[in-house]
Amino acid sequence: MQLLFFNENAQDLGEFKPKDKTYKPKKINEGAKKVYIANFNINFEIYKEAIDKKQAGGFGRTIKNASKAKAAIGLSSLDKEAIQEQADRLYNEFVADLKGKGYTIITAEEEGQTDVYKNWSKTAGPAIFETDMTGILSVIPSNYSFYYKERTAFSNQLDGFQKTDQNLSKELGDALIANVSLVYVFSETGMDWNVGNHAKVKLLVDYRLANSYTVSDAKTNNGLRSIVDKTQQSVNLSSYVNFTRGKLKIGGSPESFYNGYMKSDLEIKEVLPKEKVVAYSKQTQARATSANPIVMIIGSNYSERTKWLNPDGEKYANGLYLAGKKLLDYHFKEAMN
Repeated sequence: MQLLFFNENAQDLGEFKPKDKTYKPKKINEGAKKVYIANFNINFEIYKEAIDKKQAGGFGRTIKNASKAKAAIGLSSLDKEAIQEQADRLYNEFVADLKGKGYTIITAEEEGQTDVYKNWSKTAGPAIFETDMTGILSVIPSNYSFYYKERTAFSNQLDGFQKTDQNLSKELGDALIANVSLVYVFSETGMDWNVGNHAKVKLLVDYRLANSYTVSDAKTNNGLRSIVDKTQQSVNLSSYVNFTRGKLKIGGSPESFYNGYMKSDLEIKEVLPKEKVVAYSKQTQARATSANPIVMIIGSNYSERTKWLNPDGEKYANGLYLAGKKLLDYHFKEAMN
């Protein structure tokens, strides 16, 4: 693979506002000098669509037809090799930082022998692939493998009760369990308070490392989970660096944990221009009069606008690295010191 070199000073980030939640009757860095990286997730958005609908109806002698507006934005091209290389860079530097603190990395092969991962699936990098979330790709660093469960409508809630990290730490002799999630998005839904008698959708372009972001399928009832097919149509994602160690006998709470987040999104500048995509469809309206007492409106109005963006692939990947590195470095130091 051809190595890519970037002038990092040529790009800039917005203001980084960290937020942490700690619980340390025992410090994270006190205990067995071994660590398992349970997750090193890097998800990035390549497509976003939003739909607004107005139902047909009427009041008094006035009737309106239905209207629908759909707006979509997408990234037409990215540099796959550059993204993979920068994901590898983030992971390798995270591993190097852990080793610099004297930790031995527990492999997925060792971890697979625990009861916690019974009936779980295993995957490995390097890989960039489509996820089950609309418009979201994921990249797995090279030389990294991990275990996962298939996503279900209630998987996130159930995992909280299963206390996976605490159980892993206990089975591995008080080992430190690390979880990293980095979520990169470029879209944002704009607000319009003067919608009136029309359907309107506004999407804004803003490339950033997201503090939190909800991925939803606009074609499935505004992202709500269907009661009929039981599939999950919306997923909440967030960026964080978490560490967990040990399990107490009472209640199963960890002896120590550190959850590192951001207070707001971290903007990645000089990659995508700030712009908006708007779709607008007005409802057709008719009013009955004494001369024309019967009025009808047949059909519906529809408006659709799609815009494809073509960012510089190397700048996009370099911004991914810079923002991720900012989050990782800050919370690693806070947790370990």
